[in-house]
Amino acid sequence: MRGSLRPFLGAGDPLVKRVVVIGALLAVAAVALFLYWPFRSSKELRIAGIVEVQEVRLGSKVGGRVAELFVREGAQLHPGMKLLRLEAPELENQKKQLQAREVAAKADYDRALAGARAEEKRAAEAATAAAKARYDRIAFGWREEEKRWAVSELETASAELKQALDDYQRLYELYQSKSAAKADIDAALGARDRARGRVNAAKAKADMYQLGNRPEDVFEAKAEWEKLKAKADELNAGSRVEDIALAQAKWQEAKAKVEEVEISLKEATVFAPDSYEFKDAIVEIASVRVGDLVTANQPIFRVLCANDMWVKVFVPETELAYVKVGTSNSPASIVDVTLDGLPNKTFKGRVIQVSNVSEFTPRNVQSVDQRRFQVFGVRIAVDETDGRFHAGMATAVKLQKE
Repeated sequence: MRGSLRPFLGAGDPLVKRVVVIGALLAVAAVALFLYWPFRSSKELRIAGIVEVQEVRLGSKVGGRVAELFVREGAQLHPGMKLLRLEAPELENQKKQLQAREVAAKADYDRALAGARAEEKRAAEAATAAAKARYDRIAFGWREEEKRWAVSELETASAELKQALDDYQRLYELYQSKSAAKADIDAALGARDRARGRVNAAKAKADMYQLGNRPEDVFEAKAEWEKLKAKADELNAGSRVEDIALAQAKWQEAKAKVEEVEISLKEATVFAPDSYEFKDAIVEIASVRVGDLVTANQPIFRVLCANDMWVKVFVPETELAYVKVGTSNSPASIVDVTLDGLPNKTFKGRVIQVSNVSEFTPRNVQSVDQRRFQVFGVRIAVDETDGRFHAGMATAVKLQKE
C-alpha cells in the first residue's frame, strides 16, 4: 500500500503538508472538547438536576367502609379540605355507651361533693334518737309503777291461793263426814292448783321487774343506737376527701374515654392538613372508591405538595466549596435554573440544603466531572416556578463562582 502511494505523495508535496496541518488542528480541537466539555467556564458551575416534590400519604387511624369520596386523582386541594368519610356505626354506639357512663360517674361525683340531703340527715337523726330512747329504756329497766303492780298481782294471787286452800280443806273435812260430794272436792282441788299457778306466775313477773332487762338486750340496744348515731354523724360531716377524689377520678376517666372515641370518630373523616404546604396540592393517587373496606393506618391518598418543590443536584466534591446555603444575594447561594422545554427562560433559585454525607453520582444524573469523583446532594428552592415545574423534570443549574 505504501509503495503504491509513494508515486503520488512526496515529502515536500503541498498536499501532505495540508493533511498534517488539518490533523494537528483536529487533535487540538479534540483535546479542547475533552477538557472543556460542555464548554466550561472557570467562573460558572453548570450541573444537571431533577425536579423533586414532597409526597404525603394521607389516611385514617381507624378502619371502616368508604361512605363518601370527595376527591379523585388530579384534584387540587386546599388546607382543611374534606377528602373522604368512613362509616363507623360501632364507634357511634360505643360513644353513646361511654356518654351514659360519664353521666353516671358525674352524678356520683356531684353526690359525693354535695354530701347527704337535709331530709336524709333529719331521718338519720330521728332514727338515732329512737334507738337512744330504746337503749335508755332497756338499760334503766322497769318503772317503779310496773314493779309495784307486779308485787300487787303477786299479793292478790297469794290471797286467792290461801282462799283456795281453805276452801279445799273445809270441803275435804265435809267429804270425810259424808257431807260433801266427790265433785265438790275435785272442783276445790282444781281451784287450788290454779291459784297456785297464778301465784308462781305473779312471783316470776315480780322478780323479773325487780331484776330488770337481760344484759344481752341492753348490749344489743346500745350497739344499735351507736350504729345509727355514727351514720348520722357521717351524713352531717359530709363525704370524705378520699371519696370525693375517687368519684372525681372515675368521672374524669369516663370523660376521657368519651373524648377518646370522639377523636376516633373524627378520624373517620379524612381531611387535608391545615398547612400552607397543602395549598394547591394535587391528588396523585386515590386508592379507594365508595364501598371499599379500609383498614386502620392504611395510606389512602398520595398527595404532591406543589408548594414544597425543589431541584436536586449533585455537586462534585472539588466544586462544593463554591456552594453555600443561605437566603442572601450571595452568588454562592443564588442559582439559575432552566428547563429542557424552556431553554431560553431562566428561573431564580437558592440553595437551601447541602448534604453532609457524600455519595457517588447516581446513574440518572450526569455530572460535569468524572463519575469516580464523590458528589454531595444539594437542594435548591426555586422562587417563582410559574406552574412550569413538575416532579421528575430534568433541569440545568448554573452557579456563579466567587
